Amino acid sequence: MGLRFPFQSHGACFFVTSTFKDWRQLGRIEGFFEALAASLRFCLRKYEARLLGYVLMPSHVHLVLLIDGAELSNFMRDFKKYVAQKIAADLNLGKGGLWMPRFDRLVIYSEKALRTKLNYMHFNPVKRQLIGKAEDWKWSSAGDYVLNRKGALPIFRGWA
Repeated sequence: MGLRFPFQSHGACFFVTSTFKDWRQLGRIEGFFEALAASLRFCLRKYEARLLGYVLMPSHVHLVLLIDGAELSNFMRDFKKYVAQKIAADLNLGKGGLWMPRFDRLVIYSEKALRTKLNYMHFNPVKRQLIGKAEDWKWSSAGDYVLNRKGALPIFRGWA
């Protein structure tokens, strides 16, 4: 899995997007989001990363991670590999790859940029007409921020 940008800043905050192969709507399969969340929890512990925000969409995922930049590729490799192997088998999705071969990432250098990315990804389910209000999407950290409730994944809010 390659990156568009070979340079990685150590100890940085990243906005990451990864897409399912051919923009398949895998999130519409019962149990798929739960399995994605379990894989993310595992990788967060393994790499001692902090999740500042997320949205799991039917065709892709957005994450905002605080992680050693040297470990970002490993984190994403392990996350995507687990999903591709274990989840595909458990949910009877067959072989042929679940993910696009790479992921996109952007280093976030300021609080303003962080807030912009959080707002962008939290609004994704509304934009796609999956829900009326961002905070009502179960598979997003929007509820953590707007309603101060715990969502499906642990959010690190110590940045603010």
